Amino acid sequence: MSWLVYRLTGSIILLTSIIFVHQIPNLIMPLFAGVISDRYDKRRIIIITQLLLMIQSLTLALLMLSGKAEVWHLFVLATFSGCVLAFEAPVRQSFYTKLVPAENMANAIALNSATINISRFIGPTIGGILIAWVGEGWCFLINCVSFLAMLTALSMMRVQFFTYESAQTGVLQSFREGVNYIWKTLPLKALIIFLAAVCFLGLPFLTITSALVKDILGGDSVQLGYVTSSFGAGALVAAFFLATRRSITGLGKLLTLTGTMLGVALIVISFIHQTWAACLVSFVIGITLIGSVSTTNTLVQSIVTDDKRGRLMSFFTMAYAGMPPLGGLAYGFFAKTTSLSAALLCAGIMCVIAAAVYEWRRPTVRTATYEYMRKQSAHPEINSVSKDIF
Repeated sequence: MSWLVYRLTGSIILLTSIIFVHQIPNLIMPLFAGVISDRYDKRRIIIITQLLLMIQSLTLALLMLSGKAEVWHLFVLATFSGCVLAFEAPVRQSFYTKLVPAENMANAIALNSATINISRFIGPTIGGILIAWVGEGWCFLINCVSFLAMLTALSMMRVQFFTYESAQTGVLQSFREGVNYIWKTLPLKALIIFLAAVCFLGLPFLTITSALVKDILGGDSVQLGYVTSSFGAGALVAAFFLATRRSITGLGKLLTLTGTMLGVALIVISFIHQTWAACLVSFVIGITLIGSVSTTNTLVQSIVTDDKRGRLMSFFTMAYAGMPPLGGLAYGFFAKTTSLSAALLCAGIMCVIAAAVYEWRRPTVRTATYEYMRKQSAHPEINSVSKDIF
C-alpha cells in the first residue's frame, strides 16, 4: 500500500502518513482487545479478525483491478487494517499458551519471531516481482486468497475455552483490574516499561534506514537492500538462538545485555559513513532488538496468570507496536533540528541509560518475581527456577 501511495502521488508526506495511520491504532485498540480477549474465545476472535483482513484485501484488489482506486480509499483501508491488526495482536499473543505446554513457551515465541523475520525477507521480494509482473491489484488478490490458509488452520484447532471471573464483571471494571494487576506486579511493570523504552528508541531504526543510507552513507536502493538485509539476518540469528534455549533461566540478565548492546550499536552507527560498516552494526541492531522483544515476551508470558493474560498482552502490544510511530516522530524532529546522526547518538545514549536503570533494579525485580511466583499455584512448573529467571 505504501508503494502504491508513493507511485500514485510521488509525495513523501503521504507515504509516511499512510504508514502512520496504519500503525497508530496500536496505541489505542489493544486496550479494548485485552479486555475482550480475557472474556471470550480467543480462537473465534482471531478467525473474525482474519476474515476482516481478508475482506480488506479483497476490497483493495477490486478497487485496483477496476481502476477506481483513489488515495483516500487507501488511507481509509490502511486505517481499518491497522485497527484490526492492533486488536488482533494481543489476542494472538495470549493464544500461544493454549497451543504449547509451558516448558516450550520460550521456543514457541522465538520460532514465531523467526517466522516473522523470514517473511520480512521473502515477502517484499515476492511482492516486488509480482508488482512488476502483474501489478498491485493482483498482489492484493493473492494476499486475500492467502488468508484461507490461516482460516483453515484456525478452524481445525480444538482448544478448550475457559470462562474467567473477569467475564462476569463490567468491561471498565475488567480494564481497571488489568491495569492495577500490572501496576502492582513489579516484574510485569518493569518488563513493559523496559520494552516501551527499547521500542521507542530502537525500532524506529527500521523507518529511518532509507534516510540513513541516502543522507549519511550516500547510497541508493542497492545499499538500502544491504543494510535492511543485515538487520533481518541479525533478527533471525536472535530468534533461532532463543529457540534453542531449553529454559527461561537467566532471561532477565539477557535483557540487560541486549539493551546495552542495542544502545552501543546505535551510538556507533551514528558515526559511520561506510556501507559495509553500517551493515555490520545493523546486524547487531537486529540481534539486540529482536532479542529484547522476544525475551520480554517470553518473560511476561511465563509470569502472567491466564485470567489476565489478554489484558497484559494488550500493554505488551502497545509498547511493542505503539511506541515506534512516536519514536519515529521523535527521530524526525531531532533529525530536522540537528541531524540524523545526532538523533541516533541521542537514542543510543538513552537506551544505554535505560538498560543501566533496569540492571540497577533487577535484584529487586528478581526477589519480587520469586515471591509472586511462589504464591501462584497456576505456575508450579516454574516456581523452582523463579529465583533464576532474572
